[in-house]
Amino acid sequence: MNKKELILKQFEACHNKDTWFVSLKTAIEGVSSEQASYKSESATHSISEIVHHLYFYNLLELNRFKEIPDDVSVADNNATFRNAKEVSWKSLVSEILTTMEDWEYEIKCCDQDYLEKYSESLSYINLHNAYHIGQILQIRKLIGMWDSNNGINYTF
Repeated sequence: MNKKELILKQFEACHNKDTWFVSLKTAIEGVSSEQASYKSESATHSISEIVHHLYFYNLLELNRFKEIPDDVSVADNNATFRNAKEVSWKSLVSEILTTMEDWEYEIKCCDQDYLEKYSESLSYINLHNAYHIGQILQIRKLIGMWDSNNGINYTF
């Protein structure tokens, strides 16, 4: 397996292929707007806030990978968890999953040399995605919104 195939597999696992961990698609599937907004006293962020954060960074890094100029500077990481544009939960889910599909398309289409230039950043965005997917699962488990039958798939 070459580096391009490896990075593509990481994006697929984060997006919609349950492997050693549950994908984002599985993690947010069936979550209502009300459930996504739930925040316990001990929770740092709600599911919705985490998905906003993931959307922000995945779109930012995808656009940079596509060499779309930006003037984005993240002075306050906490701001990336906020729903500044007041997007509905349904729209947010659609946007993050589309962004993940776009990542996969761009990885498939780029050449090996181009990918090499971004490989470190691509690995970090996937680690970041997996970390926050784990947080979403933890919140769902803590509030009884997770079916343990939706677990990992170690038979791939």
